[in-house]
Amino acid sequence: MSHFARYIKSLAIFSDEKQREIHWLFDSLINSLVIAERNAQAQRHTAAAASMCHAKNLMRFLNRAFQDLPDQQLVSHLDDFFNMLERSIDHSMQLPMVEDLQEIRLLVCDLHKGWETLLMPTTSSPTHSTKGGESYSQGLLA
Repeated sequence: MSHFARYIKSLAIFSDEKQREIHWLFDSLINSLVIAERNAQAQRHTAAAASMCHAKNLMRFLNRAFQDLPDQQLVSHLDDFFNMLERSIDHSMQLPMVEDLQEIRLLVCDLHKGWETLLMPTTSSPTHSTKGGESYSQGLLA
């Protein structure tokens, strides 16, 4: 078995175990960021900060879910990504800017899409076909 085949197999095993949890965390995180955006746009800064705090907690859970990935280099890159997002959310909590929150949400949507794309060769589950595309669109249009 080639190195690539072993890598894909290890991702398939990982994704089978964590697939629902990760998908739920992505959806919940995006939803929290959408709510934070709406609250910031309506000048409800306290409510926006509460939604961002919730998003930050979800982001930590999501990052922890990725810690068991079989590729330590990917885990390291994801750590860097989540640390950058956490700093951005911390900054936005002080003065919620709709544009900053939108950019954070779009980055999370892109990561979600990338994660689903990475898993496509490893699974034939219908949750990775049209349904996934719809949820990305909803996250992008929010």
